[in-house]
Amino acid sequence: MLQIILMILKIIGTIVLVLIGALLLILAVVLIVPVRYRLSVQWEEEFHLNGTVSWLLHVFHTRISMENTEPHIRVRIFGFVIYDNEKPGRHRSFKTAAKAGETKGPDTKKAVYELPEEKDAAMDHTGIETRENPVDTLETPDTKFFNIERHKDKPKRETLWERVLAKIRSISSRISGFFKELADRILKLCQSFAEQKRKAGLILEFFRDELNREGFQYTFSSIKKLLKHILPTKLRASIVYGTGDPCSTGEILGVFGMLYGLYGDKLSVTPDFESQRFAGDLDAKGRIRLITILIIVIKLMLDRRFKQLRCNLKTLKEAL
Repeated sequence: MLQIILMILKIIGTIVLVLIGALLLILAVVLIVPVRYRLSVQWEEEFHLNGTVSWLLHVFHTRISMENTEPHIRVRIFGFVIYDNEKPGRHRSFKTAAKAGETKGPDTKKAVYELPEEKDAAMDHTGIETRENPVDTLETPDTKFFNIERHKDKPKRETLWERVLAKIRSISSRISGFFKELADRILKLCQSFAEQKRKAGLILEFFRDELNREGFQYTFSSIKKLLKHILPTKLRASIVYGTGDPCSTGEILGVFGMLYGLYGDKLSVTPDFESQRFAGDLDAKGRIRLITILIIVIKLMLDRRFKQLRCNLKTLKEAL
């Protein structure tokens, strides 16, 4: 009995080890095997783009093509197409949906209309509408006397001195309000200037700190390594341009000459001094290895200078 249990445990352990080994192998293949890409662009009168992304001897293969504004994306795994945006029948068109809606019969339910309720009105036996609270429009002698007395009470006219005093009070209140508002604005402006000066001092102190400088330098160097790994390893481009004006065409050529140190022999520039045109082509090829990106990111996240920079940035954000 004990031997059977040990044999079962041995089989289970072997299966678990095989599964762990298979997962580690798959993970190693994903991290080590690079993803390769290639891009080809041509433009003159029309725009043409062709791009491919492949991995593990084209086990995973994606092709992107575009003619002017119509992109075509096709994804294959082990040679089988799993996605194609131009595959017929993938989406249901609006016309098909409209035809399907037309085949449905009309609704046989009849609409039920309700007549508005009639307003209740009190009618006498002669058919004439009567009011519950009739208003007596006849004036009594007492009300006439009250109206006469009310017209006799007329407001008193202000004297010239009272009107002058009222005008002076109005002008003085406006002047005092203006100076008070001006003082408030000046005070707010001074407070805002002091606050901006304080924030500027904190920012300058942050950038002057030696640890922060080292953190920025290491971060920029890591980003530079990452971009160098992702950007194409082989690049060739050519441009033919012309503005129609020989003077401006020559000026643009001078700008390209000053930037020659950046692109070197990877870019060919040909000016056209006679006509206005713009044409060119681009061919780029590169690869991306996930293990390299992972190593750069992990080293950056674990670096002491980067951690200190993040902490100081958080402190500066709270202070501002």
